[in-house]
Amino acid sequence: MGLLVVLVVVVGALLLASNHKVGELIGAHAAGASPQAPALSPTRLLGLPAHTITNPTKPLVVTLSAPAAPQSPPPTLNPSVAGSWSAAGNSLTFTPASTLEPCSSYTLTVWARTVAGGEAPLGRRRTTGLNVACPPIIGLQQALARLGYLGARFHTFYDVSIPPGRETRQEAAANAYHPPRGRFSPDPANAPPVATGRLDAATRGALLVYQTARGLEVTGEPNRATWASLLAGETGNWRNPKPYTWVTVSESTPETLEIHRGRHVVLSTPANTGVPGAETAQGVFPIFSRYASTTMSGTDVDGTKYKVPDVPWVNYFNGGDAVHGYPRASYGFPQSNGCVELPIETAHAVYQMLGIGDLVEVS
Repeated sequence: MGLLVVLVVVVGALLLASNHKVGELIGAHAAGASPQAPALSPTRLLGLPAHTITNPTKPLVVTLSAPAAPQSPPPTLNPSVAGSWSAAGNSLTFTPASTLEPCSSYTLTVWARTVAGGEAPLGRRRTTGLNVACPPIIGLQQALARLGYLGARFHTFYDVSIPPGRETRQEAAANAYHPPRGRFSPDPANAPPVATGRLDAATRGALLVYQTARGLEVTGEPNRATWASLLAGETGNWRNPKPYTWVTVSESTPETLEIHRGRHVVLSTPANTGVPGAETAQGVFPIFSRYASTTMSGTDVDGTKYKVPDVPWVNYFNGGDAVHGYPRASYGFPQSNGCVELPIETAHAVYQMLGIGDLVEVS
């Protein structure tokens, strides 16, 4: 009998405890509580554009660990660029309206609030630098030729052509970064040759002429400001307002200098080049500096020092060598210390016809 009483008491206690626990659960449910949800994994950044952008006309792609949620902010570029972001799959893609600016740098920012569907936000902002390459030299040459600053015609290796006249900025940028393959031939036919794909004297000279004409810093280098101007120039068809101009100097006796404008020789004159030991270098050189009057100094071939003030109408083209006026009893044979000497009145006329970047071809 005693054992039976003990069992009844134990069973009653267990039932009371069980009923109390059920009452707690029911009370918690009535109060609106729910079991804690598992934590979401943060959004991961799986891909960014390369640091060096070789063709900025192409889209930029940012890849997430899952498709972006509708409320996720798009990445940004600084400086800003005309274009738009779109989402497809796990990728966010920026398509420029025409191009990122050539020879420029940008910062791409992916924001901390970026969130992929079913995941937590990225959590912290990510930034990366983008360096946009300059277009290749052959793209530069083709742009200068289309605008009439390079005395050459481009011949493609396959059946493709870029019609003359205006281009959209997108077309101009695409042609600059992905130019047709081919080669240049002089145009006019007797113009100095152009080395395809190289920043040779003819190309540098054309670039100097262009920079001067457009009010840019005259560097002879295809920098950011020059490319921005060239793309605008092709869009607006800013053609060279002057005929292609260059100078030929013949060291055959009698020595002569001729000025060519397009297909015409507009001036021909006897000239003096350098004496033996101080010969005028042969080759093609762009004019890089000009003075209405300057002082020239140096050393003659016999070792004598000289300093001549007020040398008139000076066009420097190769180191200290220049086309300029100088009084001589006669002209047409070597007499100078390397320069190309002209009668003073003729030198004045030549000076008025030439400019920075025009080529001097000595042969």
